[in-house]
Amino acid sequence: MAVEKISELVWLYVKKRPFLQEVLRQKVVNYSSLARRIALEAFGSKKQIIAVKAALIRLSDRLAAKSYDMEEKVLSTLKGSSVNMQSKVSVVISSSELPVRPISFVKSRDFITYILRGEDVGKLMKMKQVQRIKENASLIVISSSEDIEETPGVISMMLNSLAAEGINVIEFISCYTDTFLVVAQANATRAYEVLASLTD
Repeated sequence: MAVEKISELVWLYVKKRPFLQEVLRQKVVNYSSLARRIALEAFGSKKQIIAVKAALIRLSDRLAAKSYDMEEKVLSTLKGSSVNMQSKVSVVISSSELPVRPISFVKSRDFITYILRGEDVGKLMKMKQVQRIKENASLIVISSSEDIEETPGVISMMLNSLAAEGINVIEFISCYTDTFLVVAQANATRAYEVLASLTD
């Protein structure tokens, strides 16, 4: 198989795995071990290990060079953003509009997702159009400059930073320069710290 084809297949394999891209970018990976794994999974045998390893090393260099520029742009965009947290919020998913005054909401083809103050949820419990209610959550709002709309990777950095800490984002809404993230109350303080550290 041609070297170019192997490189292309290695890139397709890595492209589907963001965490793998990150370890390659940081060059904190055992290239031989990863090459064996990719050769078996992508090519069905170990015959291509040397070519796969070479492709991984070249890819790692490209990712590191490209990522440095992107990371600087993302951090520059986040610098100066404000991070605020509101506790005791709930996420309500409904199949039709509800008689509420939400903090925020988003409408898809089949559902409306509301972010509400906790005290506004009681009256909704028995409504048949309500599909799900997630209580005991916290809302974190990141208010950024207009550059956020033109800078690729800002949201990715926020979400990856939270994922690296084992923090799940229950809901996510973006509105112009504001980013709304809902997390479990138990994770709220750590999530706030992680996101605030990106804006320093």
